[in-house]
Amino acid sequence: MAIVHKFGISIPIDEKYGVSWDESADSYVRTGALTGVAVGSSPGNTLLPIQSAMRRCIINDSGVVQYYLDPANSTLKVGGGAAVLTGADGQVMVEIPAFYYRYAYSGTTHTWEISQVPLAGFSLHPAFIKNNLFVPYRYIGAYEGTLYDVSASIYTDGIYQTAVSCVFALVDSSLTIASRTGVFSKLTVGDKIVVSGTVSNNGTKTVASLVSATQITISEACVDETAAATVVNTEADWVNDKLCSISGKAPINYGTRTQFRAVALNRGTGWRNQDYDLISAIQLLDLVEYASFYSQSVIGAGLTDWSSAWPAYNDYNPINNTGLSNAKGNTTFNLSNGNGVVGSYMTYRGIENWYGHLWKWVDGININTNVPYVTNTQPFADDTATNYTALGITLINSDGWQNTLQKQSRGFLPLSVGAASTTKITDYYWQAAGWRVVQLGGAANDGASAGAFYLHAYYASGYASRNFIGRLAF
Repeated sequence: MAIVHKFGISIPIDEKYGVSWDESADSYVRTGALTGVAVGSSPGNTLLPIQSAMRRCIINDSGVVQYYLDPANSTLKVGGGAAVLTGADGQVMVEIPAFYYRYAYSGTTHTWEISQVPLAGFSLHPAFIKNNLFVPYRYIGAYEGTLYDVSASIYTDGIYQTAVSCVFALVDSSLTIASRTGVFSKLTVGDKIVVSGTVSNNGTKTVASLVSATQITISEACVDETAAATVVNTEADWVNDKLCSISGKAPINYGTRTQFRAVALNRGTGWRNQDYDLISAIQLLDLVEYASFYSQSVIGAGLTDWSSAWPAYNDYNPINNTGLSNAKGNTTFNLSNGNGVVGSYMTYRGIENWYGHLWKWVDGININTNVPYVTNTQPFADDTATNYTALGITLINSDGWQNTLQKQSRGFLPLSVGAASTTKITDYYWQAAGWRVVQLGGAANDGASAGAFYLHAYYASGYASRNFIGRLAF
C-alpha cells in the first residue's frame, strides 16, 4: 500500500523503519524499510516519511496554522509571497506529525522503530497525547525563545550583564562597557533595559541607539559616573510577558524554568516551554534518521566551541540573534565558524540551534535524587511527583560521558557513564542529589560535551543563569 506524500514523494504508509544499537559493541544497524542502508548519515527524504513531513509554519495564539513556509527558504510562504517572521502573523514553529513507535531490548541491543500508522506492537508516541488528548501534530519553536514585553509592546532582546565597570556620560546619554567586546551587540533601538549597581543611574532605560558593540545611548538622561559593579539586564516581567519564536532577536535569558513556563503559558491555552516527551520524540527522529547518537559528527558542532572567547565577548550572554537558518528552510544544516567568530549555528529539520548556543529548559520532567518523573499534562510544576508518572528507573548518580541507556521506551536517559566524546552516546550527563530540573543540548562553551542528547540535571528549580533559555512549544 502506498500514498503520495504531501511533497510529491510516493512512500509506503504501512512500513516501519528504525535502528538497532548494540551498546556493548557500539554498533548500529538499520531496520525495517531502511534495512541495508548505510548508517551515520541521512538516507534522504524519500526513505524518511515522518521526518520529511516536519516543516516550518506560522501559527496564531489559538494554535491554528496561518500558513506554511517555503521548504527551502523560510522568508517565503509556500506557493510564493513574503512570509512575516517577526511575530505579526504569529509564531514561527516546526510542525511534527504524530507517529507510532516500538522499543525493544535484547542481549545488549536496543531497537527503536517508528511508523506512520499503528502497526502491531507499536504505540502512539507520548508526545502526541497532550493534556490527556490525542493531537495529530506537535509544534516546537523554530528558534530559541525570545520575549514579547507586554508593557512596552515590543519584541525585546535578551541581555544579563553581570557586575562590570560602566561609564555613564551625561553629554550624550551614553553607556560604555569597554571590557567586553560584544557586550551590547545584540541590543536594538527601543529595547528596555534595567540598570542597577550604580550610585546615580539605576532604573529602567530605553535604548536610543547602538553606537558600537560596547556603547549605547539611551532616551533618558543619565549622570556622569563610572560605576564599577554595573548590572544591565532586559526588562522582563516573568508574570505577564510572553515567550516567542520569532526571527531577528536575541533569545531571552536569565530565567528559571518556572519563569519560562509562565511566559510560555501566557501565549494562550496549550502553549508551553518545550517538554520532555516532545524533545524525546525529536531525539528519536534524529536517531532513526542518522543511525548515530553522535550529532556533532553527523550534523555538526553548531555553536559549541566558544570555550575561551565567550566571557570577554559578552559575559555568557546570547551570541547570535534568531533566524540565521532562515535561508535553509526545513533542511538540516551546520555552520561552525570557530571560537570567537559570530555566526555559527546548526539546524535540524527547521529547529534552529536544537543543541548548542544556549542551554534550553525542558519541562514535564522532575528528578529527585536520580529518580525521574514525567508528564505531558499541564499544569507542569517543579519539585514534585504529584500528577507525574514514575518511569520506574534510577539514573546513574555520577557525572560523565553517557555509556549505556535505561532499558525503557519513554525517552533517552543514562544508565551508566564512562564512555567518551566520540563513543556510545557521545554526549555528557550532569546530575546531583535532591529535586532537580532538566536542560538539554549544551551551550556555546561546552565543546564536545554538547549535542542532541546532552542532558543536564544538576540545578535546583530556583536557579537561573545568563546561558539558560527556553524554547516555545505547542
